[in-house]
Amino acid sequence: MTTENPGAGTETQRACLVPVSKLIVHDDNVRRTDKRADIEALAASIAAHGLLQNLSVVCMNDGLYAVVAGARRLAALRLLIKQGRLARDFAAPCTLVEPALSAEASLAENVQRVAMNAMDEMEAFARLADEGMNIEAIAERFGAQVRHVEQRLALGRLSPKIRAAYRKGELTLDVARAFCLTDDHGAQERLFKQVPKPITHAPNIRNALSGGRAPATDRLARFVGLDAYDAAGGRVVRDLFEDEVVFLEDGELLQRLAAERIEEMRETLAAEGWAWVEAQLHHGQIEGCASERVRPRTRPLTEDENAAIADLEAEIEALDNELETDTDNEALWTARDAAEAGLDALQASFQTWDQAELAHAGAVITIDRNGEPLITRGLIKRADLKAIRKVQKSTTATDGDAETEQPANGEREKSTGLPKSLVERLTSARTRALRAELSASPHVALALTVLTLIRRSAARTDVPGLAIAVAPVGFDDDDRFERARTDASTAHADVDLAGLASQPSETLLQLLALFVAEALDVTHDGGSPAAGRTQATADELASVLDLDMSRYWEASAEFWEKAPKAYTVEAISGTPAMAKLSEKARKPKLAALTKMKRADLARVAQRQLKGWLPDVLITSPRSGAFAVTSKGQAAIAHADAA
Repeated sequence: MTTENPGAGTETQRACLVPVSKLIVHDDNVRRTDKRADIEALAASIAAHGLLQNLSVVCMNDGLYAVVAGARRLAALRLLIKQGRLARDFAAPCTLVEPALSAEASLAENVQRVAMNAMDEMEAFARLADEGMNIEAIAERFGAQVRHVEQRLALGRLSPKIRAAYRKGELTLDVARAFCLTDDHGAQERLFKQVPKPITHAPNIRNALSGGRAPATDRLARFVGLDAYDAAGGRVVRDLFEDEVVFLEDGELLQRLAAERIEEMRETLAAEGWAWVEAQLHHGQIEGCASERVRPRTRPLTEDENAAIADLEAEIEALDNELETDTDNEALWTARDAAEAGLDALQASFQTWDQAELAHAGAVITIDRNGEPLITRGLIKRADLKAIRKVQKSTTATDGDAETEQPANGEREKSTGLPKSLVERLTSARTRALRAELSASPHVALALTVLTLIRRSAARTDVPGLAIAVAPVGFDDDDRFERARTDASTAHADVDLAGLASQPSETLLQLLALFVAEALDVTHDGGSPAAGRTQATADELASVLDLDMSRYWEASAEFWEKAPKAYTVEAISGTPAMAKLSEKARKPKLAALTKMKRADLARVAQRQLKGWLPDVLITSPRSGAFAVTSKGQAAIAHADAA
């Protein structure tokens, strides 16, 4: 039964009590989205405090009442009845409005609603906490999340000056949250006094208050790990409002743990037999090293080892296929990381180092920006170059001495405009591509071998009798080349001269191509005396092979971030879009690019320079690749006549 109170309202509005079973949602209710959001929280609030605001309803012809404002409250009441917390015949207090004003009433209630001020809510929660109510009970009473209550109470620990400034509009709620990073009112107030008002940028406040602390994203923090730091008694400070903001309070402890871990790695590496091992926590550069290195050799694999590699590769491929449709599955990512680590460890176990070379070479451990240790083996100090040469000469005839030759008369070192480390990475990528292409080109490999023999003969090098020495260079090769070489090594591991002589010429040429390619390494730093000659060899070989480096390499954001800004701006200025502009239009655009931060400029370059290659990777057309057609000759003759 519906009870009305005509005297409580105006001619168009009357208070009444309506059983929930007779209430429906009206079509004029303007709230169309998130009508059922947080219904449980609202139900908890109604159970604790009662229904503090009437539902606005209109009377329908069938004896029902349609709710034009209060659909969420109706849903919460129905939930409480379903849970047995309200009687099934519970009558809700309502305000009866005229049908003609139903849409207007719904709009007014929703548009004119003002959210509770965060500080007001904090003070309400704080009063209950002071009265002895725990956080869980407060959350349940107001239908809020425990974390929400904790965050509001954290605002209560702010300096009174900061809270007052928030109420005056001198700082935003995000900034107030940032001040919660420390409970030191003095530190809060000193920073507040220094910063211009109003304060709207929370990250600036957070950075200022975190001085002396190491963020969890710091490379040393990642290298040590939060678990190890916590186990050692380190204090971790977490931002209650930003889950990803975590700081390590004890910088000295972090440094000590990082130094201890990298020292353990250094000792393990030294046990491999290297003459020296250096560890750097702070991006230090190892001085006095030559541009060349000692390289490992890969031994032939057994059938079981090939099968193990194939199984791991198949497992990784299967996991990749699953991850294409389930990219957020942490279990799949963990399994893939484990399989990939197993494959890397297995492949590393096939590599061997010459112990005599190890006695004159060394290794370096550094930490990358993601906190991952980077180990570089086979480095040679300049003072040890002669000893390495002597060791290599006593075992195999190599061309290593050419690396340190001085430039010939008139020969000048060319600058690529890039740092040496970046040139080394580029030419290493080109080596990978050239080795793969050469391994599939028996005729070119044969020509390269013959050329080597001719030059050795003409140079009167120390080659007793007729001897051809092959020195494989360990390299992170193209997958296709790696598989072909591994298969060939396994299939012919026990072959003798008679067995090879019985093979068709095509088979021998293919094997020749594979193992000549394995001896190729045109990596250089772009600045050493031998770099120009190495680049010339790589250019000539790339031209003969018609190498398309865009199949093997593309300019990533990381490349552009490491490249000098002037180099990047010059590359962008050569794009067709920039070339079409007049000089007057180009100048401000280039000036704007120059003023950009390196990371922003890198993103622009990556977007605009698709398919771009640096000079050290460009393949020049070989002689005879272009010919003038009859039409072209006629055009030339016509131009000459004009």
